[in-house]
Amino acid sequence: MQLQDITNILNLQGIIVTNFIYGFENRICIEVEPTEYTQLCPCCKSVNIIRRGSAGIRRVKHLPIFQNEVILKVPKIRMSCNDCNTCFSWQYSFIDGKSRYTNEFKEFIATKIPGATVIHCAKTLKIPYSTVERIYKNYIDYVVPQLQEQVILESSNTNKLVLGMDDFAIRKGHTYNTGIHDLRNGTLLEIIPGRKLEELRSHKNVNTKLFELQPFAIVMDLAPYYHTFAREVYPDAIRIADRFHVNGYAMEALRGVRKRISSDLTPAARTLLKRNKSVLEKRNEYLTLKEIDILKQLLSLSSDLKAVYEWKEQLIVWYDCCSSIIQAENLFDKWCKQGHSLNIPEIERALITFENWKQEIINYHNCRYTNAAVEGRNGKIKAIQRRHYFTRNKHYYKGRILLECNNHFLTA
Repeated sequence: MQLQDITNILNLQGIIVTNFIYGFENRICIEVEPTEYTQLCPCCKSVNIIRRGSAGIRRVKHLPIFQNEVILKVPKIRMSCNDCNTCFSWQYSFIDGKSRYTNEFKEFIATKIPGATVIHCAKTLKIPYSTVERIYKNYIDYVVPQLQEQVILESSNTNKLVLGMDDFAIRKGHTYNTGIHDLRNGTLLEIIPGRKLEELRSHKNVNTKLFELQPFAIVMDLAPYYHTFAREVYPDAIRIADRFHVNGYAMEALRGVRKRISSDLTPAARTLLKRNKSVLEKRNEYLTLKEIDILKQLLSLSSDLKAVYEWKEQLIVWYDCCSSIIQAENLFDKWCKQGHSLNIPEIERALITFENWKQEIINYHNCRYTNAAVEGRNGKIKAIQRRHYFTRNKHYYKGRILLECNNHFLTA
């Protein structure tokens, strides 16, 4: 291969290849030198420069070529300025300071860590752990603020913007964070420490651009503090109760009836009911022929169980089939009245929630969005926390989550 071809492959500005050595253990050593004889003075920008020879060779690691490790041998050229008497060394555009890795290789390292761990990346690339961690932290400091600004700008330019708001646990039952998501563009806009109303309010002055957005709708669960906060910062947005959280209350009524009637059943019937409880919770249209036969046996065990199962399925049909907000409101009222007519305590308790949040539930038919993508992203965040052992530094903890959850936006 000609040296000019190797220079083109490296694609580094201001240098040419002078020698190429294929070493042992899949290592390639490439000797390079600057294309120019002198460089401008970094202090006074003078061209009156004297070249005073070389102080040795720097060995710098670059991107691999054909799965071979690449070492660049870069001369440390000494120069002095006749105008200001400054002595300096040649400054290469592809290397920072005294670094032993090119800027392209550092970026390559940083892009290998999302989806993996720092220690795995260090072992794979045969680089010290502390070096990989330092490079990745520098990458986060540089990329994440720009990335967050870009995703918020993208959201501000989106027609009928739909936001999602949900919490995720740092330590289950103790510490939580709140994520604000763009459901249309599939991005994570911000992470707010905590989920209490005071904690949410205190964050309004931290990221002002986020709260300048004009969303058409916000999807969230039935937590009162989220609805209060959304009403304060986005007063013109429609608040939508997340469909799957709402379904959970109907499902809880079904589970309550199943547990209540179990004590009155024979041991064989009780075993059948408990063993096949997942059949009751599965959508009717997704049941197999075998599961349909099992379902018939289960529903024959109790009239209350059959009634609450049919009531639960009607809620799913209501979500899927209503074509207008007026139709949705009429059918929802009929569904609630039917639930009251059944006189089942578990349904009565669930209906208190449904009637209190009636408008937010019906608003789903104004904008058919759910927090399903948000729940998937929360699972990804849990995986990040497990991989990084709950990073103590809050700045890099937040940065890693924002980077990995918006990585598709960065590559696009």
